[in-house]
Amino acid sequence: MVIVVVFVFLRNVRATFIPGVAVPVSLLGTFAVMYFFGYSLDNLSLMALTISTGFVVDDAIVVMENVARHLESGMKPFPAALKGAEEIGFTVFSISISLVAVFIPLLLMGGIVGRLFREFAVTLSAAIVVSMIISLTTTPMMCAYLLRNERTEKAWPHLLGQRERL
Repeated sequence: MVIVVVFVFLRNVRATFIPGVAVPVSLLGTFAVMYFFGYSLDNLSLMALTISTGFVVDDAIVVMENVARHLESGMKPFPAALKGAEEIGFTVFSISISLVAVFIPLLLMGGIVGRLFREFAVTLSAAIVVSMIISLTTTPMMCAYLLRNERTEKAWPHLLGQRERL
């Protein structure tokens, strides 16, 4: 459902494919962390996964938008992806770390309530960290191979099949 909403707003299949890959890969990485910690799929972990979907999409779209901005300024796809990820990398990192910091009190809670919310906090924090890694590695490279400068392609349609790659 999230990907459909992204498609409605982006109106571009190639651009929608990027967060469409980032979301399941990030959630699969979160499942791996959950398996490592011995967590099960209960109501709190499912709620954490549902909430994390918004963070995962947000990270991917922020990076993709910055790469698209460089493509529109006339850069080639691969350099645009590198520069876009470099420029926005610290921002994505700092936002992710601050989001994880929000859940530290839940990790440190004692008693029965602390035990209940520990799984929630670890699952959501793991999803945010995995999303950050995917957004700073996989998303820029998918942008380099999938996104195009539409203005250039409309002006020079005979060059569509002859994209230069670095």
